[in-house]
Amino acid sequence: MDVRILLIFLFSLIGGGGAYVAGVPMPFLLGGIVGAAGFVLYYERNGDELPKMSRWVRLVFAAIIGSMIGTRFSPELLSLLPHFWISGLAIIPYILIAHGGNFLIMQKIGGYKPRDAYFAGLPGGIVDSVALAEDASADVRIVTAQHFIRIILVVSTVPLLFWVIEGNAVGSVAGETLASTEYSARDVILLLAIAAAGLFAGRAIKLPVAHLTGPLLLGLALSVSGVISVSMPSWLQHLAQYMIGASLGAQFSGISRKLLARSLGVGVLSGAYMLGLAALAAYTLVSLVPAGFGALFISFAAGGLAEMSLIALTLNFNPVVVALHHLARIFLTVWIGKLMAQHIFKLVPRG
Repeated sequence: MDVRILLIFLFSLIGGGGAYVAGVPMPFLLGGIVGAAGFVLYYERNGDELPKMSRWVRLVFAAIIGSMIGTRFSPELLSLLPHFWISGLAIIPYILIAHGGNFLIMQKIGGYKPRDAYFAGLPGGIVDSVALAEDASADVRIVTAQHFIRIILVVSTVPLLFWVIEGNAVGSVAGETLASTEYSARDVILLLAIAAAGLFAGRAIKLPVAHLTGPLLLGLALSVSGVISVSMPSWLQHLAQYMIGASLGAQFSGISRKLLARSLGVGVLSGAYMLGLAALAAYTLVSLVPAGFGALFISFAAGGLAEMSLIALTLNFNPVVVALHHLARIFLTVWIGKLMAQHIFKLVPRG
């Protein structure tokens, strides 16, 4: 392996480790992106180019993340579904409005090309949105930068808002985690097996972003049906986020400082817009479902699924309800985003 690729991983580890010590949400993903991107930008400051990192790094570890997300749900989910069908359906117009507004922000204010603005404005997760952009030949650097900034803004602002209101630290800052210290080799083997089987099955039946959605749906089906119960080791969660953070940071190769500055300004506008939209959704739905404004606001704030669930856990909101809404948002964004992209940009469906 080229030593320069190893340096990308090294600086990603430094960034992720620093973020972990500082208590940053999703530290090895967000900090890893910063560390790897910082090295890439510094190395290429005089026009030198780094070798490309294989996309399979991202695919394999995204599959592991998919299996971990899917297995976080329990049979309790089935009893909750009838009570939240209204807010579940509301996610569809939320996605369309959020994406439409983001697209206008990205294109009109950011000046991005329509294809790049389309994928940069998706209200999904960073991993799945980048995967969709990559399949559609959009600029992965722009898409990564915009989703990175939006997620940082949301997962840092939401805990701060509740800290001001409640007076207590929330989420990962409060030391909460969805991982478990009580796990066995069986748990690790199951998670890896679900990731491998889901990746293979997802690609075979041509699911959108199959490497993520395949393992996620398989893990969800097995855990909700009560067939398996898996404890997630924190080191595996951190490892998967670290590997994806390093690979996404490497995508900043060739990006200019001017584009970075533009991404920051546009990202702040996009994040503020989506937080406002989440507040509007919560205000509209609070009288229609058995959940308070705070729980619904967290359910619609487009940050990370794990971090929003941790905030709910700390504030004594039902984390399953919050995670359910975020899972639906991410999955529906993938389906709707890919379907619309195929018609708008005349993309050829890929497996």
